[in-house]
Amino acid sequence: MLKKIGMTLLSLIVMSGCTTSSIKNLSQSTGSLKLAQSAQLDPLLIKGINDLAFKLQDKNPSENEFMSALSIYLALAMTSHGTANSSYDQFMDLLNPSDLDQTEWLSQLRDLQGNLNASSPIKIALSNSLWIRNDFAKQVKADFLKRNETYFGAMIATLDFDLPSAVDDINAWVKKNTNNLIEKTLDQINPSTIMFLINTIYFKGDWVNQFDKNKTFDSTFYGITEKNVKFMNQIDSFLYNETADHQSILLPYEGNKVGMLIVMGKEGQVVINSSESFKAELEALKNARITLRLPKVDIATKRILNEDLIKLGLSDPFDSAKADFSNLADADLFISQVLHKAKLLIDEEGTEAAAVTSVSVDTTSIEITDYEMNVDHPFQVFIVDLEQNLILFSGYLNDVQASE
Repeated sequence: MLKKIGMTLLSLIVMSGCTTSSIKNLSQSTGSLKLAQSAQLDPLLIKGINDLAFKLQDKNPSENEFMSALSIYLALAMTSHGTANSSYDQFMDLLNPSDLDQTEWLSQLRDLQGNLNASSPIKIALSNSLWIRNDFAKQVKADFLKRNETYFGAMIATLDFDLPSAVDDINAWVKKNTNNLIEKTLDQINPSTIMFLINTIYFKGDWVNQFDKNKTFDSTFYGITEKNVKFMNQIDSFLYNETADHQSILLPYEGNKVGMLIVMGKEGQVVINSSESFKAELEALKNARITLRLPKVDIATKRILNEDLIKLGLSDPFDSAKADFSNLADADLFISQVLHKAKLLIDEEGTEAAAVTSVSVDTTSIEITDYEMNVDHPFQVFIVDLEQNLILFSGYLNDVQASE
C-alpha cells in the first residue's frame, strides 16, 4: 500500500508535553533544549537559516507576509532524518548548502536552540514535538526518534488520531506554548495522516526605549488600502540609515542582544532581499536622533509552503513516486503539506511574536544627525538576534491590522 507523509510546518511558541489521557509520551524531553553555557556557532549555519528567509520571501508581495524561517528550517531539519538517497540530498542542498559535517551540523542546531532558549531578559522559546498515530508507532524507526530527541529535544508522543479529541489535544498544546497567540493549528486530521512534526518559536521583548501611551494617536497607514490606525510616537537616539530609496531603523529590546530592524522603501518596495543586503543594512546603521512614528501592529498570517519548497529544489519528498523516507519507516511515505502560521503584535511596550511549523504524515496517498521616520506605508520588519545576526522572524507589512 502506498503511504504518504504529510509534513505541515508551523512556527509557534514554547511547547511542552500534554497530559490528556489519550496521549502517550515516548520521550523524557519536554520539547525544549537548554544549555548550561553559550556555545560558539558556525557563521555558515546562521547564513543558511537567513538565506532560507529570503528564498521564501515574496519579492513583490501583494499582501502581508510574516514568518519565522528559523522555525521552518528546524521543522524541515527534523523531517530530513527520515529521508535517504535523493530525498535526503535535496534536504541538505536546501538546509546545509555549505556541506557542514552532518554530526557537526546537528550539534550546531542543538546549540543554537539551547542558546536562544537561554535568552534573557527578553524571552525566546523554541520547542519541537512529534505526534505519531498510535497504530503506526511501532513502524517508526528508533534512530529517527533518537536523533530528534537528542538534537532537537523533541517531545515524542503517540495519540489516537481517530478520536474527536485528537485535534483539540494538539491545538491545546500549541496554544499553550504560543502563549495563546496561535489558538488553532489544525481543523481536522486526515485519516491517512500518521505523524505531525511540529516546531514552535515564541518571542516576547520590551523596548529599551518604550513609547509613551499618551502620545499614541490615530493617523492614516497607506497600505493595500488607506486605513486609520494607532501610531506610536517618540523622539530618541537610534541606529538609523537613510538612502535615496529607503529608510531603516533598529529598535533594541531590553538587554540589547535582540532588536527589530524596520526597513521602509520610499515607494513601499521590498529593499532587503538577500543575506548580503541584510548584513550590509545592519553595517550601514549609524547613531542618530530620530523623530519616530510607528503604527501599532496586530497581524496573523497563514501560508502553505509546498510549492515554495518544491521550487527551491525540495521536490522528491513531496512526490509519492520518488520520496524516500526509509529512515523513518519501512513504508512508502511522502510529505503532504507544509503549513506555517505566524502572529505579530507591536505596541508601546514591546513586541510579541509566535509561529508554528508542523509536519503531517499520511498513510494513503557615530555622527549625530536628526531625521524623521514616519512608518505610514508598507515596510519590512526583521526581529534579529544581534549577537549572531540571526533572523528570528521576518516579514513585509502592507496592512498592520489584519487576521490570517
